[in-house]
Amino acid sequence: MSDIAAERVGLLTKPRNDSWVASTRRWGWAQYLALFAVPVLFWEIWTVVAWLADNPHEITQYQTPGSTDWWAATSLEAIAIVAAVPVLIYVIRGCIRARGMTLDSMFCLAGLTICWCDLGCNFFQPTFLTSSNFVNLNYMCGNMPLVVNPDCGRVSDPLLLTVPLFMFDLLGLAILLEHPIRWARNRWPGISTVRLLGILFLIGLVFDMALEPTVISLGLWTYFAPSGFSLHLGQGLRYAFPEFFCGPIFFAFIPGIRVFRNDRGQTIAERGTENLSPRLRKPVTFLALYAVIQFITWVPSTLPLMLLGPYDTVPKTPAYLLQDVCDAPGVTNSPYGLCPGAPGYEMPGRTSRLSRSS
Repeated sequence: MSDIAAERVGLLTKPRNDSWVASTRRWGWAQYLALFAVPVLFWEIWTVVAWLADNPHEITQYQTPGSTDWWAATSLEAIAIVAAVPVLIYVIRGCIRARGMTLDSMFCLAGLTICWCDLGCNFFQPTFLTSSNFVNLNYMCGNMPLVVNPDCGRVSDPLLLTVPLFMFDLLGLAILLEHPIRWARNRWPGISTVRLLGILFLIGLVFDMALEPTVISLGLWTYFAPSGFSLHLGQGLRYAFPEFFCGPIFFAFIPGIRVFRNDRGQTIAERGTENLSPRLRKPVTFLALYAVIQFITWVPSTLPLMLLGPYDTVPKTPAYLLQDVCDAPGVTNSPYGLCPGAPGYEMPGRTSRLSRSS
């Protein structure tokens, strides 16, 4: 792909050099990422199969049909689905033209896999809760190998929201993000990759600040966070300050995988695949995409919330959010026991025998 063509689609260019020919005989980023993906994918498949075998169920006990919270959840689901439709059409048309899978279709499939770890911050203890007013199933974290929180599967997982969001809406966001990146490159020729990443982060920060405090105040999800380390939004609902970092990373850097390309038009998941046969190239690219998406989701987007967990405090929280996952104010005798931060709290380990029923 020429530099002019790259400019038209908002690609980041990197000067070619004579070492490229030699590099095609060695492993590139894609092969190493694909290798990293294999154990993570095995871990995910194990979790999903175990979850399906454990009869996943909708958590309806705490739902409040017809309430403001219920309508807010239903509206957000509808927005996610409607936004996904044009992206789905775009991807299907691309596959038809290519007569096979495209990078965008692989991006969608890799994005779908976020569903198994989007509530991964509850791995050690309850940290993040979503409303049971969403169409949901119990979270598959309870069937995850090595999970420390023995009651992780009690939380409702809003799959009617997250499936279109992760599978299609993130790709739509990636397509939109090409425009500010193209503008920045035209406005400041020679701008560094680090500064472009900073621009993406600022865009993600604006997006997350427009989204999360609003949906939290509507009761759609909340964080268990130290009182002095969170934004209080009423009714015991909190926006944890680490989300100032985690949210922008997730909403900007995952789409950024598609935006940032070299002078050959290759994303990081495609670099170094030139020496592979067409039969191997696509599986390696998919695994590399999967690896980058899983890394961004688990590490910069989740780990800070995990580290905050031992210092969490839990106020009185609406039942449709708390779902009796632990003994918060007004709730006693939950299977988990005391909520994080309560006097006498001791974090149960994965060998504890707690009920995983809703």
